[in-house]
Amino acid sequence: MSNSVVAGAIRWDAWYDPRDNSVFAQRSLSWEQYEGRAPAHCRVAADHKVTCVGTQETLDKEIREAASSGLKYWAFVWYGPNSSFRTAWNLYQSSSLRHMVGWCGIVTLDLLGSLPFKNGEWRNRMKEWAGYMSQPHYQKVTVNDAPVRPVLFLLWHPQDVKNYFADSVDNVRLALGYLRDLVKESGLDSPYIVILDGPEGASVTAECGADAISNYISGFRHEMVGPYRDLDRQTRAYWRTLAAAGVPIVPIAMVGWDTRARRAHPVPWERSESTAPPNLRQYYVLPEPAELGAHLQAAVDYIGRNARACPSQLLLIYSWDECDEGGGLIPTVEDPSGSYLSAIARVLR
Repeated sequence: MSNSVVAGAIRWDAWYDPRDNSVFAQRSLSWEQYEGRAPAHCRVAADHKVTCVGTQETLDKEIREAASSGLKYWAFVWYGPNSSFRTAWNLYQSSSLRHMVGWCGIVTLDLLGSLPFKNGEWRNRMKEWAGYMSQPHYQKVTVNDAPVRPVLFLLWHPQDVKNYFADSVDNVRLALGYLRDLVKESGLDSPYIVILDGPEGASVTAECGADAISNYISGFRHEMVGPYRDLDRQTRAYWRTLAAAGVPIVPIAMVGWDTRARRAHPVPWERSESTAPPNLRQYYVLPEPAELGAHLQAAVDYIGRNARACPSQLLLIYSWDECDEGGGLIPTVEDPSGSYLSAIARVLR
């Protein structure tokens, strides 16, 4: 059953270049309690400061590790060309091994639209993505009789619709239609577009011309502390909640959720532990490898049993390297051999 599932993991690459906002993420792990979560290539100084510099060798090693675990693609969270968060993607593009693991984008609407929308800059952005989708290693799926549909995840924020699409979902539909035409002109099938907004995304899926819904993380209770089995159980229920929305889904699997490093040592875009309300201070104990393996097996089985709800057979995993949020598959300073990858390999290979 697992051979038909197209499993991929979210990449949020704050671990390749110690500048701009990556500095803050690395600083969040620069404490004895959390330093072990840093990716294995990072350096930890005697004063516990974490510094991460990724190279082509680093990225190539990650490709081999991901491929060996059975992952088929990485979903790169998209940033502008000058951001440190693009460094890993640039190295991926230059890798001679990139054919071993595909890629696709997780894109916010502000990076696809125009400000103002009427200036037409969105057309250039759609041309850019049509070009990416024509790459042989861009992730594609088979849905019904269409075997080469490039995958695109859209992080949906109503404020972005307001600012970059003149407050009109019809304009989003116009832009995505333009993307579809460009992709079809290149000889591929229509892109498979997934709205990341949970079940709420179902209402805009048809309106904007998307195909399915999912989310960046699953829905779960905000406990002060909980065992991984609680997160596992709630995530399995979340798949059913997504499917009940009545549109195709991409199940989201959870490696973990423990944001204490960020809350105690905040990044600029989030509140500190001391000022955050109780519902932001919760965490779940990270899983044992066997627990994670069982969770992935449940996701694979769910897709296999629910072909109508999951026609693309895509699985999205949170995450490859959200290390300061406690959800990373990547080998780390404290686990350089990658026990999580070994656990999921038994399911995905």
